[in-house]
Amino acid sequence: YAIAPYLWMAGMDGTMKIADQEQDVDVPFGDIIDNLDFAFMGHFDMRNEQWVISSDIVFVDLGHDQDVTGEGGVAEGTLTTGMDMTLLEVVGGYRVSPAVALLAGARWVDMGGSIRYSGDVVGENAEASKSWVDPLVGVHLFAPLSEKWWLGARGDVGGFGVGSDFTWSAMGTIGYRFRLFSEENNARAAAGYRAIYQDYSEGSGNNRFEWDVTLHGPILGLVIEF
Repeated sequence: YAIAPYLWMAGMDGTMKIADQEQDVDVPFGDIIDNLDFAFMGHFDMRNEQWVISSDIVFVDLGHDQDVTGEGGVAEGTLTTGMDMTLLEVVGGYRVSPAVALLAGARWVDMGGSIRYSGDVVGENAEASKSWVDPLVGVHLFAPLSEKWWLGARGDVGGFGVGSDFTWSAMGTIGYRFRLFSEENNARAAAGYRAIYQDYSEGSGNNRFEWDVTLHGPILGLVIEF
């Protein structure tokens, strides 16, 4: 068994559309702390020689302000793009070798988005809340480099029109084993990079919602085995 609290400093790149209001979503991961209202991330898995079951949860609440300028570059107001998202993933896998597991499962997405104007700028506020489930298939690779160092990689694709039109995710990590409250090397410090792309659309007219965004950035975590 393993639990892993972690920090994913994910920037966003893409577009969000609510009704007839479309807004670019462009927040570099270096600016995430300034725009982050709250976040929680964690991972749990259990495995034996053949089977793997894992779950992962990510919750983020972001708000991004940008000035809206008129003629002559004079600021007229502020455009605020808000987003809160929960990703809950559950997958099962079969280990075809000690280093390779084939995965299948689902990722539940719950999202709220808003576009708001303030000041003298003229614009219609818009907000939406959507939930959907993406089936997914993927592969997980785990390669020990030595008794203490290891490399990990994981990728999956999904959606297939059931939830998202298409989604994919990829992650690569490097880690170091050490002892934590034990006589064995039962903990791993991990660092790497993670990305998730989602292309989701639903509704029409005033009920139209589109989310075509990639979340990507460095990841840091602590894995504790028991």
